[in-house]
Amino acid sequence: MSRVLAVSVLLGLSLTLGACAAAPVDEPTNGGSTQSRPTPTPDQALVPTEMPSAVVAIDPEEFNNGFDEYVFKVGEGPTWCTISPVSQFTLCEQNEAAAVYQPIPAPESCVYSYGYQVRLWSSKPESGETAEFACSGGFYSDASQAKTLLTGQSVSAAGFTCFVENVTARCDNASGQWIALGPQVWSLNN
Repeated sequence: MSRVLAVSVLLGLSLTLGACAAAPVDEPTNGGSTQSRPTPTPDQALVPTEMPSAVVAIDPEEFNNGFDEYVFKVGEGPTWCTISPVSQFTLCEQNEAAAVYQPIPAPESCVYSYGYQVRLWSSKPESGETAEFACSGGFYSDASQAKTLLTGQSVSAAGFTCFVENVTARCDNASGQWIALGPQVWSLNN
């Protein structure tokens, strides 16, 4: 009976961990070649799917940081986002310690923090994807003085629209690609 229980537990763990797999990340092996390692994907049911119909649009100037960027805190959570008209992207970020989801394997080219900043470009850049993780040696913006965008509110600037659902932000570009980030979930939609 204990052997059946052990096999059942191992099978359950295998299925649970296997369901977390997404796009692979290449990592070096002992021989110098690379092998793929799956990227754990959080429960996508936690991602805001669409902007509520009764959302209140907030004037973006309320979030202007004085450098022609719009920075807002995401609800009462640990995440914040920046809309940068000059750089033509929106970036949402949080401290590594705030993330409850499994760590994202960094690509070999990234020697800094990875998986705690998601960036959405206004259009596809020459290299990379329109929606992507950023390799970062620090925070892009300082949200200590930023105002909070609450559930049921949105802000639009430079072709981007962001809204908040509880402690998760979702930002869309004019082409329909989007990113989402919160302490329990991330999502990239190219």
